[in-house]
Amino acid sequence: MHRREMLKHSFMLVGFAAAGGVAQSLMAGGPLNRGLSAVVFNQSQEKSVAIVSEMIIPTTDTPGAIKAGVPDFISTIVSQWYNDEERAVFFQGFKALDEFCQETEQKDFADASEATRIAALTAQETATEEYKKANSGAGGHPLAQKNDPNMPFFGKLKELVVTGYYTSEVGAKQELSYMPMPGYYDGSYEYAKVGRRFTS
Repeated sequence: MHRREMLKHSFMLVGFAAAGGVAQSLMAGGPLNRGLSAVVFNQSQEKSVAIVSEMIIPTTDTPGAIKAGVPDFISTIVSQWYNDEERAVFFQGFKALDEFCQETEQKDFADASEATRIAALTAQETATEEYKKANSGAGGHPLAQKNDPNMPFFGKLKELVVTGYYTSEVGAKQELSYMPMPGYYDGSYEYAKVGRRFTS
């Protein structure tokens, strides 16, 4: 099964409620951006993607994002799925992380201390939350923002990390409890235990 089909089936099977464009586009069968190189990050950016992925879903009693192959997933989506507008927002976000860390301790994000990295990501998360509040639909419902190509960097990043992790074998079988056939069929369930007819 191709990755596209595997992702679509995973969303349907687990009821995955990813926040925005990637999940929605996958379900809709949107086209890939053909002709783009699969390698979109330089060495420093690749290191930053891996660091951020593991910070969002770290290794605990189950494998983290790196073990699940999330950095490669992110590279694939950014290079082959994102449009130019979304890709620009994404790269600007990593540039902002480097600038924050340079101002704080004269190092890029990939080489900065953990405390500075956390502070840089916190600033990005704050910007994302402010954007959501300012651009929410009626009643402030977050689903009004799906497929928004201008969603700030950290919103896009979290979506990619979570989507990549929980559609991986590691995420589906080790972090989650894998049950291919949940529940069971009981053809002779006693009516007295319910007292009313089941409806479907």
